[in-house]
Amino acid sequence: MIVLDVAVPVPLNKTFHYLYPEGINPENIVGKRVKIPFGKRILIGYVVACLYIEEDPSLKLKQLMEVIDDEVLIDNETVELADYISKNYICSLGEAYSSIIPISMQAPKRISRNTKNVFELSYERHILNAQQRNAVSAINASLDKNSYSVFLVHGVTASGKTEVYINVIEHALNQDKNAIMLIPEISLTPQFVDIMTRRFGSKIGVWHSGITNVEKYKLFHKAKIGEIKIVLGARSAIFVPFKKLGVIVIDEEHEHKYKQEQKPSYDAREIAKWRGKYHNAVVIFGSATPSLETYTDAQEKKIGLIELNERIDKKDLPEVKIISLKKRLFKTSLLLSETVDSISKTLARKEQIIVFLNRRGYSPVIMCKKCGTVFQCPKCSISMVFHKNPDLVKCHYCGETKHFPLTCFVCKGREAAVFGTGTQKVEDELKRLFKNAKIFRLDSDTASTKKVYADVYNGIKNEKYDILLGTQMIAKGFDFPRVTLVCVIDADTYLYLPGFKSVERTFQLITQVAGRSGRGNVKGSVIVQTNNPMHYAMKYAKNHDFVNFYNIEIEQRKKMLYPPYCDVAKIVLRNKNEQRVDEDSENLFTFLNDLNDSCELELKLLGPVPAYIAKLNNTYRRHIIIKGERKKILHLAKFLENFKQSLGTFVGIEIMPSDLL
Repeated sequence: MIVLDVAVPVPLNKTFHYLYPEGINPENIVGKRVKIPFGKRILIGYVVACLYIEEDPSLKLKQLMEVIDDEVLIDNETVELADYISKNYICSLGEAYSSIIPISMQAPKRISRNTKNVFELSYERHILNAQQRNAVSAINASLDKNSYSVFLVHGVTASGKTEVYINVIEHALNQDKNAIMLIPEISLTPQFVDIMTRRFGSKIGVWHSGITNVEKYKLFHKAKIGEIKIVLGARSAIFVPFKKLGVIVIDEEHEHKYKQEQKPSYDAREIAKWRGKYHNAVVIFGSATPSLETYTDAQEKKIGLIELNERIDKKDLPEVKIISLKKRLFKTSLLLSETVDSISKTLARKEQIIVFLNRRGYSPVIMCKKCGTVFQCPKCSISMVFHKNPDLVKCHYCGETKHFPLTCFVCKGREAAVFGTGTQKVEDELKRLFKNAKIFRLDSDTASTKKVYADVYNGIKNEKYDILLGTQMIAKGFDFPRVTLVCVIDADTYLYLPGFKSVERTFQLITQVAGRSGRGNVKGSVIVQTNNPMHYAMKYAKNHDFVNFYNIEIEQRKKMLYPPYCDVAKIVLRNKNEQRVDEDSENLFTFLNDLNDSCELELKLLGPVPAYIAKLNNTYRRHIIIKGERKKILHLAKFLENFKQSLGTFVGIEIMPSDLL
């Protein structure tokens, strides 16, 4: 009998057999998505093969309910890539396929069948400086050889990295090849779409979480048939099914957003390398503050290193002042007098300002005045955050929301005080101090639709706003010539988090946001307010000195044995019952440690410990960390399915997580 072999996106590392509807050739269903009954649920699966098996009366197979796609979506590259993801990120084949071909993609009622492969370049050519020309020449030489190669373009902010990318992409298009360009923040999309459209015309696809399921399907189809040549997007755009991929650009490659946290926890940078190798394409990583891992690869000549160490037209880097928050005259003031004075002078010159604070809401801590109890989320072990207009307290992790004022659950008092600073509070102070200034606040509270990103980009570009205030989504990529002052309200939000990347991220954020200043004809300046002015992250950010920061930080990694000196994995155990998750985490640690010894893997296991947020949405979380060689970590991880945990305990593993919190 003939059955269909279906990969289902569930955490079971096997495929499932289904019968096909009468009147349909089963061979025509292979490579398509299908709707299937799975237990008591209805799921979408991926038909990976047509199999001939012996008839067995006792075998009660279910029939698929619907063939979703008219066209085949799974090709040979998809099969091999799904296998790679499944093995390297410890997930089922079905889960791997769901990353490459989204379940949610929805075919429109009618697809345009215009397959004319016409592509007209319609851009204004920019003159490259010597460093840019050398960069383009080196990368294009690899493109000409049709050989897989990886480059790190390490360029200071405003050194013209984007222009290098565009020239390489043009070269690829002239060879009838395709290009993918990834950017880390959806907020940057309008700016990059504007740049790319002006340079390359309309044959560009934009892929990110803000587009509809129908738009995703159309773009997927157009890329497959060659109707578009370039795709610009966030992390998942790495899977767009180009047939002749020539170049992949990962801009701001240091960003942790290229790592998917949910299962399957793939890393778009690693997928880029895999696809680059598959297509004999060029992969470009670009950053002013590259990750320590990528820069180490460049230092060890595993990848090519291209340095752009001066700004376009030899413009000066902004002057950075590090100011201690201990200089505050009043504890209630958020802005130091020097910061206020600099903003006033910049506004008087009709120039623009970026104010950065990586903490949204009004105040991050709410305390009972009567007994000192801090109001925590009832579902999570984290403080609730006060938001104004309307007055609410919110958990930024589970979404729990309560009206303010609160009743203290300890003393029943209703005298709550708020402490600390978020972007809403900074906005209030800016409006109070600079009454005539036009301010736009961009954080995840205000950026509810993709239209907001276009509004802020056009608003700043057209000088509708004087001050752009926001969280990390404004810290990178933006290129506004009239911004001459950047103010960092509190540079310490990451610094002492218990993660091995905390110092690196602090340096990166300060350097990146500082780089938004002085990109036009007027020299920029930056003010960084911090409680730790003598920390080496502040010292080297002040001087835009990545190399010396790297030299110190890499020694810390070596001393503590963290990447790039080893690979890491994070095992997460979750259960709504705290006792059960504690017992299971202890038992699993012993189980894995014994296997580590008996298999002579020489891995280092740490834990079990409560997660940084030990309770999340009424679920208790425990971590076990594994350090060592990746191949050995993956070998040990195979045994996880043999561990018998308690009822209600979920065990998951993330390979090379972006943090260990």
